[in-house]
Amino acid sequence: MESDSDSDLKLTPPSITEPANLTTLNLLPETSKKIYKRAYNLFLEWKGDRNAKSFSENVLMAYFGDLAKKFKSSTLWTQYSMLRTTLSIHNNIDIAKYLKLKAFLKRQSDGYRPKKSKIFSFTSNDINKFIKEAPDEIYLATKVALIMGIMGACRRHELHQMKITNFNDLGSAVLITIIPDTKNKTIQSFTVTSPYYEIYKKYANLRPSNVNGTWFFINFQKGKCTVQRIGMNKLGGMGKEIAKYLNLPNHELYTGHCFRRSSATILVDAGGDVTNLKRHGGWKSTTVAEGYIDNSEKNKFDTANKIVNAIQSISNIPSTSGIGNREMLSTSTMENCQYQENFSVQHSTSSPKMIFNNCTFTFNNKFCSSSS
Repeated sequence: MESDSDSDLKLTPPSITEPANLTTLNLLPETSKKIYKRAYNLFLEWKGDRNAKSFSENVLMAYFGDLAKKFKSSTLWTQYSMLRTTLSIHNNIDIAKYLKLKAFLKRQSDGYRPKKSKIFSFTSNDINKFIKEAPDEIYLATKVALIMGIMGACRRHELHQMKITNFNDLGSAVLITIIPDTKNKTIQSFTVTSPYYEIYKKYANLRPSNVNGTWFFINFQKGKCTVQRIGMNKLGGMGKEIAKYLNLPNHELYTGHCFRRSSATILVDAGGDVTNLKRHGGWKSTTVAEGYIDNSEKNKFDTANKIVNAIQSISNIPSTSGIGNREMLSTSTMENCQYQENFSVQHSTSSPKMIFNNCTFTFNNKFCSSSS
């Protein structure tokens, strides 16, 4: 069956078709264009092997049913996202309208807990311990990467893309502006101040004059910088390197995302709210930001303390007894108050009140009356 886009294509002159095709290719994310194309081609191959002619919901359900036998829920959602984009671009098909397919993917997510990178905790003093104790002759570049990653909530590829032109040295601090090829296409900036500024400055001053290019992170060995650029995989492995130096358990779980996750968690534990967190990490999604707040140990302790304090404050309120639902104050409560000899009962539409030395008690109308 011929789709609307195919019939339209036959009626479109080549002078328009070719530029349109080039524009269409530019709709895919530049950094992951190959991955999108591969996901799309694998689906087309699967369709061809099964002689499937359409892009109906049943076809997509069968395809993801096969994928579910081999991949985890997170991979299924990734494939769905890439196919949603590529099918929309190339075939004018909107699989976001396939509700049964979405329901199937959500069901595959039941009970699934994605693995996340471990983080460096400021409460256990991991970061300061490494910066103060690790010898600069070996770990100076690693220290600077840690500082940039924590202060700017940087991903490993953002560290890899940093150039010296992104740095504005202010004398006692440095302002870093992350170039806008980040994942969410937003420009981010952050500042490194003392005492971390001095560590950055020490590394920056070791930069050779004959470095080819303006990349900031260059190789560091035996107290000297060389002209080679530090690779993204090495930057991503620095979390493991730090954890191993500190003898932290499961150091292999400190992935290339640990600097960013550590930064977000530290900010929340220090009292940052959703707005602070989204601005700091450049997140557009409130759900992602709230995930860090929900998992914050300090936030959990604060919540527990609020509940305990509320319970204790209620238990300290003087108890009452009497007929019905606390309709009379207990005699012991009255005896503990020094009341004024001359007091008045004031009538209003609400219950009358008697004042006893700054203590106000509200009585039910049926227990108070006055002579006319």
